[in-house]
Amino acid sequence: MFIDWENIEKTVKQEFGSVLNYDEFVQVIREVATSNGSRLVGIQAYGDFDKGTAGLMSKLVNLGIEPRHVVTKTATEYLKGSTDIELSLDILETMYNYPHITDFMFVSGDGDLRHVIKRLQKQGKNLRLMGFENHTSQFIIDTMNEFVLLDQYSNIMRKVTETEKELKAQSLLSNEYVQIIIEHVDRLEKTGDKDFIGLNLLRNRLCDHYPHRATDISEALTDCIDFEILSVYRVPNPKDPKHPTRACRLNRDHKVVQRVLGGKLLGDRQTS
Repeated sequence: MFIDWENIEKTVKQEFGSVLNYDEFVQVIREVATSNGSRLVGIQAYGDFDKGTAGLMSKLVNLGIEPRHVVTKTATEYLKGSTDIELSLDILETMYNYPHITDFMFVSGDGDLRHVIKRLQKQGKNLRLMGFENHTSQFIIDTMNEFVLLDQYSNIMRKVTETEKELKAQSLLSNEYVQIIIEHVDRLEKTGDKDFIGLNLLRNRLCDHYPHRATDISEALTDCIDFEILSVYRVPNPKDPKHPTRACRLNRDHKVVQRVLGGKLLGDRQTS
């Protein structure tokens, strides 16, 4: 079994406003993997674990999963696609080195797996996929022998507790890049000439403006989405009607937004 950990965690956070319940998640994928009589010989999870929950790699090891850490950023840029590359290479290596393995299972929604999946198909492998219904590439769904919906297992997710939100809010208040994002979106909403603020356009504009801090800006933007400083919604895409684009707006009821725009953050820094 190969898990695109970053893809799954991102979907759970941004689309469901939740976090993974690790123990329940692992129990579910183990049960599904062996439900057809297969013997599960290994589970590998891929992602940049430097960006995740502290101690997550040890937690995964204790749950019987081999975490494969992938470096996804340098000091100035993200290494786009690095997780997909490492994942695909390991899948191919497994296929060639262990030809007796008949079943390959994936936990992902990423269409970038299409090329390695074609190779597995040519070798006559049985392919199974677990993913969320509206967040999984239709191409890889169509190429699978079996597709299992993660949506039906509500126990694999949990809502972020108020205590967790409070702790994160405190850390975000001390993040200068979060402040930059809030102030920038505030200006765009008040003076911009567009009906909405495109999320990708916002990310690119800020990263271009701060080229030596592009990774910090991008991570701060992700935090702003995860912790509801920015509300993300879909709008029609005139260039591609089948695939709406994502837009964002400032959540002005959020206490972090209110403190930044109210000038309290500056006062706190001067006092401290």
